[in-house]
Amino acid sequence: MTAGPGVTVTGNGSASLPYVVSAGGAATAVEAADTPTVDTTVTGTGSADAPYVVSSAVILDPAPPGGGANLVQAGPDGLYLECEQVRGCLSAGDGIAYDPGTGEIAARPSTEAGNTLTIGGDGGLLVPPAVATPTGLQGTDTPTVDISVTGTGAPGDPYDVSAAVVLDPAPPGGGSNLVQAGPDGLYLECEQVRGCLVAGTGIAYDPGTGEISATGGAAEPLVTDDSTCISLTGDGTAGAPLTASPILDPAPGNALTCGPGGLLVTPGAVSCDDVRPCLSAGDGIAYDPGTGEISARPSTDAGNVLGFGTDGGLLVPAPEALETACGLTGDGTTGAPLAASVGTWAYPCTLDDNAGQVYCDSTGQLRGEPRSYATFVQDQQVLNPANLTVPAPQDTEVASHTLVINNPDPCRPAFVMVEGEADADFNLPPGSGAALGITTDEMSYVANNGATTLLDVHVQGTKVVNTTIPPGGSINFTIAITMGRGSGGATYNRIQSYLRAFVFVL
Repeated sequence: MTAGPGVTVTGNGSASLPYVVSAGGAATAVEAADTPTVDTTVTGTGSADAPYVVSSAVILDPAPPGGGANLVQAGPDGLYLECEQVRGCLSAGDGIAYDPGTGEIAARPSTEAGNTLTIGGDGGLLVPPAVATPTGLQGTDTPTVDISVTGTGAPGDPYDVSAAVVLDPAPPGGGSNLVQAGPDGLYLECEQVRGCLVAGTGIAYDPGTGEISATGGAAEPLVTDDSTCISLTGDGTAGAPLTASPILDPAPGNALTCGPGGLLVTPGAVSCDDVRPCLSAGDGIAYDPGTGEISARPSTDAGNVLGFGTDGGLLVPAPEALETACGLTGDGTTGAPLAASVGTWAYPCTLDDNAGQVYCDSTGQLRGEPRSYATFVQDQQVLNPANLTVPAPQDTEVASHTLVINNPDPCRPAFVMVEGEADADFNLPPGSGAALGITTDEMSYVANNGATTLLDVHVQGTKVVNTTIPPGGSINFTIAITMGRGSGGATYNRIQSYLRAFVFVL
């Protein structure tokens, strides 16, 4: 290197012995000027023993203006961006389940009562055969997707569901939204990003090409020091300007490249084949990693009526009209819903308070209330004692009679009318008397006021009572036959009794 008058040059330009230019006066000061994207550091004094050393490092925004995490990462071999960072940019809206850990996108049926859309045994979307009018379909917008629903769901006019991504016209940071929507989908290119940068002191920046370079006048040659992400070349002179270039990680799969306009992920660098393995299909979704096609996948379970219409949309055909037999009316449509065929209530009482119920048995047959029952049971008892003396105390039990009464209905209690009858034959000498009764009810009294003995004087009494028997149960109904007020040698030689029961189950 040739020096001008008054200028001294030492060194040979190697890393261990760099050029040192001295003009005999004070050394030119070198300052580091940072930009929003590059952090520049200058060390040394510019002397032969302590030359200037300039190093730069790319600045990764720890809090991007959109409020999210910065996806671009710096590793030991340069900047990188992988599927793991991209997956967190997606979220699931209505009807979609998304796993940011695996990138799996799946359909998510609602858990609300009455929803007939489920996941079939083969993992596809399943709508069981409909037996009634299809449920109406409506779209629900989210802050990021606008859902539109047209059509009525009827044959010839199927539901048509479309979705459009909503782009924020006024992002919260106050700037313009860089994400754009074109005829082929959303996009973000270098052209939108370059306008986000400006040049600071000592830096020249071309927003048209994205080129960043250092500026300044004549100064002493600089010694550069590369970082893991930035490579510096040149010595800061007009013939060898200081230039910073990003260092790209050579690891397979890194899609970041440096183009003529700056850092970018070019269509050639990241092909569809590179991106497609980041996605997988969940329940209800068919995904072809070879073509990138994502489509709904109806279940192949038997009876699934979900399919595709002639326009390629999901289609649940309207149910066919039903044919009804005895006991049913209507065809299952809105104008003629399926209903039970019933008669007209023709009684003066209210139907709600007095009508019975209809039930379905284990075979699917309609059944009414249990049938009504009415039955009759009776029993006769004849006792022939050998002229026993009629007891003197009233209501003395001399015999008893029991009738077993069953309730034939296992469902309801029975109402029972029981008639008890007792009669006796008395022998009454002159001046004698005798009484006959049932339980504590003395029902008749006879006396002989004549001069001769009266033989086989017949006395009879009857009582009627009611009771109930629990479902399927039985009772032992017993009456006590009583006598009393026996006097003058009165005797009895015959006791006959009847028990009659009328059983009603209504």
